[in-house]
Amino acid sequence: MQALSIGGIPAVIYGGNSGSVYVYVHGMMGRKEDAEPFAQVAARKGFQVLSFDLPGHGERERNITPDPFNTLPELQAVHEFARSRWDDVSLYAVSLGAWFSLLHFQVEPPQNALLVSPVVNMKALIEHMMRNAGVTPEILRDRRNIPEANLSWEYYRFSCEHEISSWSCRTEILYPEHDNITPRREIEEFAGNFGCGLTVLLGAGHWIHEPDDVRFLREWEEGCIML
Repeated sequence: MQALSIGGIPAVIYGGNSGSVYVYVHGMMGRKEDAEPFAQVAARKGFQVLSFDLPGHGERERNITPDPFNTLPELQAVHEFARSRWDDVSLYAVSLGAWFSLLHFQVEPPQNALLVSPVVNMKALIEHMMRNAGVTPEILRDRRNIPEANLSWEYYRFSCEHEISSWSCRTEILYPEHDNITPRREIEEFAGNFGCGLTVLLGAGHWIHEPDDVRFLREWEEGCIML
């Protein structure tokens, strides 16, 4: 493992020299080192893995919010670094990290993409959170921020203006059957619209951590990675 900084962003590179890399984007409560188990699989297939800490995670200061305004410029910087060092750049993204990645990589798609428990419709997710909190768009607009419900008007407005409208690379999705963040109909619609492969992990929740589920995840990765 090689630790480095990309414009002040803590990052790590796993694996021996290669012309191909997966950029790993972790989810909420994650950190760059979460990539290590996947990197062991990827190395056997001839890939390196570049992973970094999202704002407010890992080595980062906790007072920075991992919202699109902070995260997308950093993802751009990491992507530019990857393009400068590797010939082929692929993507591995988890949960919220998948939504940021789908936004960023729409313009310049990766070689391949693996998405695990992905958030694919942030607007719908925020509106679900609003309903649970009894907050209307008008209330959120007037109050701007409702910290106790983790709601932000600017974040919601951004999600309304930046829905995923295109996705054009070979993509495989692993969706846990009991995901309480992304409804199955949303993931099936996304996969159908953009020609993605979809595997449902039976019995699992959004956070894939039970030993049998993790073994399934590793086998899925092994079967999906290709040069």
